[in-house]
Amino acid sequence: MSASSDTKPAGGFTPEEDRLHESGIAAIREGLAAGLGFDAACARIEAADPDLRRIIVDDFLKVTIAQRHFQGGESTEAVAAALGISAARVEFARKEMLAEVAAASVDVFRRQGGKLPES
Repeated sequence: MSASSDTKPAGGFTPEEDRLHESGIAAIREGLAAGLGFDAACARIEAADPDLRRIIVDDFLKVTIAQRHFQGGESTEAVAAALGISAARVEFARKEMLAEVAAASVDVFRRQGGKLPES
């Protein structure tokens, strides 16, 4: 990702990074649709920056887990089999997702002054 923070929104991508992210997600989807395994589909990502490539792969995997496991009720083993990766890798990403959600929840709670929203 670029070193310039002048053109990058807080917590986001530059316009070029956003374009590469979207293109990378599309490349993975197309590779999987063509019958490639997850890692082979990820090899189609055009982003040269290794950090951005990692983010694209992580984002795609986490979105897939959210859709298939959390929303669709598939086991992590079934998600792993569909992607052609190990169940341990899917489980690691799933746990990482849950930790990120917990951290974000704590952050929101702290920014609200430690008060629960009124119902």
